[in-house]
Amino acid sequence: MKKAYLGISAALCLAAVACTNNEQFRVNGIIEGKPTLNLRIGYYADGVYRTQITAAREGEFEFFGSARQPAVVDIYDYDYRLLGRLYARNGQTLEVKLARSNPYDISISGDEVSSQWADFLRQNADSLQAGGLISNGVIARYIDSHRDNILSTLLLTTTFDSAIQPELADSLLAMIEPAARPSTLTDGYNYLLQRVVSETASEPVLPVRYLDRDDSVRVFKPSDKAYSIILMSDADPWRADSVVPFIRRIEKEKHKKLALLDLGLDAEFSEWKRITAPDSAKWAQAWVPGGVVAASIERLAVPRLPYYVVCDSTGEQLCRTPWASVAEKFLESIAK
Repeated sequence: MKKAYLGISAALCLAAVACTNNEQFRVNGIIEGKPTLNLRIGYYADGVYRTQITAAREGEFEFFGSARQPAVVDIYDYDYRLLGRLYARNGQTLEVKLARSNPYDISISGDEVSSQWADFLRQNADSLQAGGLISNGVIARYIDSHRDNILSTLLLTTTFDSAIQPELADSLLAMIEPAARPSTLTDGYNYLLQRVVSETASEPVLPVRYLDRDDSVRVFKPSDKAYSIILMSDADPWRADSVVPFIRRIEKEKHKKLALLDLGLDAEFSEWKRITAPDSAKWAQAWVPGGVVAASIERLAVPRLPYYVVCDSTGEQLCRTPWASVAEKFLESIAK
């Protein structure tokens, strides 16, 4: 009787484990160089953006997630530098190898789509790191010859720079077979893309109501100066590497005809204050709730972050670009 009881107990335990495994996915990873650091994990699943923090000890890490439908999982270091992405669903165990210095140097096993994705990124790392038209060309050629592969959708929605070629992005999305572009991957992307190609993207900039660092409500008005630049960013490393140095150069020049708004689009006000605290800013820093679809800037149809919009006193948009260098050259031209 005792043996029978133990057998039943063991069976129940196995059933419980199987149930648990089918209700979550597991990721085992190793980072080249064996660093010890905290990692941020993020992914959309079941209508919610899920986040967690885990630790890599001597390069090894592990985390669990849950997604009834396959989901794109982003792995960042603690400063939001992307380390890699994978495609996961409940019931899977994925093995991941990452290189901290290169998100395209990635290997994945445990899921066929993720493995194909990692292979493509490694094989085309140089072109993808070059960015811009070079990277877009590689991805566009793949999509054109793999219209029935879900990898085409993953590359388009995560790596293709739709900000510089929105019309091509729209064409590529339509080119992919419906079965290879599930709504769980394309709904949000398509919404943003249609905003970029919409007429409102070029309409005049309206006053922007925002919160400053002292929690006070203020209003930015293009009419206050001959020209204005709105610099939109979030916690991405590009802010520290590109946006803030650009602002400091503008401030140093003391462009009297120019108003500047450093607009944070982070999800949380507290996170925005923490990220921007090291700036010791003497310029106008602002935050609005809602990110790129915030009511006060939605009509600008911001396709990605960081993003720069220059307008005149009437609000007419004179320059729209994701590149600080392009915005800086334009400002130099109007300063003359």
